[in-house]
Amino acid sequence: MQRLVTARQMKEIDQQAMTEWGISGLVLMENAGRAVVDVLNKELGDLNQARFLIISGKGNNGGDGFVICRHLANRGAQVACVLLGKGEELKGDALANYRVLRDSGMDVREISDASELEPALLSGPVVIDAIFGTGLSSPPRGLAAEVIELVNRSGCFVAGVDVPSGVDADTGSAPGPAVRARLTVTMGLAKQGLWLYPGRACVGRLETADIGIPDKLLAGGDTSLVDDDYIRASLPARPPDGHKGTFGTAFIIAGSRGFSGAACLAGTASIRSGAGITRLAIPSGISNVVESRVIEAVKVPLPQTDTEAIAFSALDLVLEHARTANAVAVGPGIGTHPETRRFLLELLPRLGKPVVIDADGVNDLAGNLDVLARVKSPVVLTPHPGEFGRLTGQSPAQVNSDRIGASRRFAAEHKVVLVLKGASTVVADPAGRVLVNPTGNSGLGSGGTGDVLTGLIVGLMAQGMNPTDAAAAAVYLHGRAADLAAADLTEYCLAARDLFDYLPDAFRSVIRRDE
Repeated sequence: MQRLVTARQMKEIDQQAMTEWGISGLVLMENAGRAVVDVLNKELGDLNQARFLIISGKGNNGGDGFVICRHLANRGAQVACVLLGKGEELKGDALANYRVLRDSGMDVREISDASELEPALLSGPVVIDAIFGTGLSSPPRGLAAEVIELVNRSGCFVAGVDVPSGVDADTGSAPGPAVRARLTVTMGLAKQGLWLYPGRACVGRLETADIGIPDKLLAGGDTSLVDDDYIRASLPARPPDGHKGTFGTAFIIAGSRGFSGAACLAGTASIRSGAGITRLAIPSGISNVVESRVIEAVKVPLPQTDTEAIAFSALDLVLEHARTANAVAVGPGIGTHPETRRFLLELLPRLGKPVVIDADGVNDLAGNLDVLARVKSPVVLTPHPGEFGRLTGQSPAQVNSDRIGASRRFAAEHKVVLVLKGASTVVADPAGRVLVNPTGNSGLGSGGTGDVLTGLIVGLMAQGMNPTDAAAAAVYLHGRAADLAAADLTEYCLAARDLFDYLPDAFRSVIRRDE
């Protein structure tokens, strides 16, 4: 998997390269600029047929821009370079490369008004955004903000250097104007904010450039991007002599009046995951509906309240069936009836099985998080930002402002695997590791898709996968299925049940290296 880093971590790696390995900042900047030009050459073809406008800020990102300008000119491209400020304000390596560029006979135009760029943009150049890098600590203001907005309106092809200007490299937030690039070349390692929205929408195609930092410094880390290789290595084996006992039993507790679909979707997803047996425990009032729609699952009708929610008296029956299960899921469509909440809070400490808690199961935990300390088996929680906010006393906006940090802290504090759904979904484990999922699209923003995810997670756990790997694999394959479905159906028309038609291709695309 590809390691993802924060701005501070990347700065520390750069510093180690300079102090411990003797690689100067000038060399790193030179390598960065040349790497961007190499990517542009692959992207655009013959550079001597292209025109470029490099927009440099006053920091090291601007220094990268000066190097890019020089190398583009050396390859025969038509290049213009502007500086948002004065050359006398530059420092360090950026100043050194500014002087090299000037001494080579190239003009760097200093501008103080965004309107000065309008004539150059009218000719449709490729714009190189070297305004801000990872050091941005506040929204762009003044001249920089005006230039970013002007570039976005221009319709030009824009390539971002390291990070699109205005995007927070750690959180992906963009509280002010942000460059909307079609290509971003990031240095050394990808910054984690480039995979989180809304920043991810500004990145375009992402390339990670080798700038000469020793591999030893780039290895390890606690945040990674999930990929095919990781999923392929994690999926449970399918021995040719296997049978339904070999592939485990998933036990799903779901549904209430009006929410039989949640039980059906979760149950079908568990079956599609490869689980040997799937049992569905549902209020008796909806058992006929579920029986007719999920024919492969074993149904367990439960005592119910007068509103057809799971009654507290169902506890002993559920515990009896859980004894033969390899993994349990609870929550899809169960509602928040007081009896159901009491049932859940009594059930969790007594299960003794790996458990996935989703949807109303998460809602029923709000204000009752202390119960997690009494659960001795592994727990996977799968909230969306609203549900996670109810658990933590935050608004969804606050949750989304630091998805990785919030997930990591919660998982470590409560010793659970946390699947924070959204764009992009992140999986955090109790050891502090975070996995960021790159798959999926807006078609998943409709009712029932979360129930499908729950069924996939519990089905994979039933087959023996550890909770972190099962959660990451399920999220990745769920998103891959959505991407395949959207290609045929569009993101507008994608419904939760459509995912079942594309899950086989999603699995196939991962397990077969040649596809």
